[in-house]
Amino acid sequence: MIEEIEEIVRKIETKEIAGADDTALASARALAILAQRSGSKDAAEFRKEIEDISRRLINARPSSASLRNCISYINREVKAAGDIDLVNLRGLVEVSASGFVEKIKEAKSIIGEIGSKRIKNGKVILTHGFSTTVYAILKRVAEERKRVHVFVTEARPGLEGRQMAKMVGELGLPVTLITDSAVRVFINDIDNVLTGAEAVAVNGAVISKVGTAVIATLAHEARVRVLAAAGTYKLSPETVVGELVEIEEGAQTQVIDLDLLTKMKNVEVRNPLYDVTSPEYIDAIITERGIVPPQAAYLILRQIMEG
Repeated sequence: MIEEIEEIVRKIETKEIAGADDTALASARALAILAQRSGSKDAAEFRKEIEDISRRLINARPSSASLRNCISYINREVKAAGDIDLVNLRGLVEVSASGFVEKIKEAKSIIGEIGSKRIKNGKVILTHGFSTTVYAILKRVAEERKRVHVFVTEARPGLEGRQMAKMVGELGLPVTLITDSAVRVFINDIDNVLTGAEAVAVNGAVISKVGTAVIATLAHEARVRVLAAAGTYKLSPETVVGELVEIEEGAQTQVIDLDLLTKMKNVEVRNPLYDVTSPEYIDAIITERGIVPPQAAYLILRQIMEG
């Protein structure tokens, strides 16, 4: 395989490329690179390469609906093209990959605009971990010069929240960085919880950074609204037919040093990367098509699949 594509697959597997959008963008880039540098001698051989790379990308992050939808979009375009020559097929893959990238960028910009309207001046927001879509909303809030205080969890064990806190602080917004377990201490000071998503199921359940479901439960108890920011490209078509979104697990070393673990008897380490927040604990999902209740996820997904 082309070395640069191998590196993209590796970084997705190891979470060096972590965010849902970044994962989809990297996957589109991998297929674009394949189109530019493939050594295939004819269209049939190139199609097999596309299938192989597509499968490897999906297996690298099976929980990511945006990655799956990116790959599916490009492969649908390839299939719809029918019997075309190698040169045109290469061009089609590049154009399709570029088209999906633009779709993500446009959606994020619109979500930033729509989401900022739901955040009023003087409010206190809590976000968990790192989300470029949430960041797009907060960036728009800062540009509108609203006085908003942002609480950011560290998001253990990966600690992605530290990067989020740094980036939000650089926008000029005051930030309080807290440990995940401290959310209960501060939840009554919060006006809105704003979370990103790895995927959104057909019933409106949100798959996101592990710990999100606990925070949403605490927010529900405290009567704090929970808003999930997710482009419609994060809707999971597989869940329509009853498939569950796979919850991946990270390395044990994110939780504990292996040298220490070997000294413990009868101890198992589990490190789920995501959890599922029930739609009952989500007040609304902010998409590029507007702000919708979780129950509307099926209707949007059906429109996308039919269109």
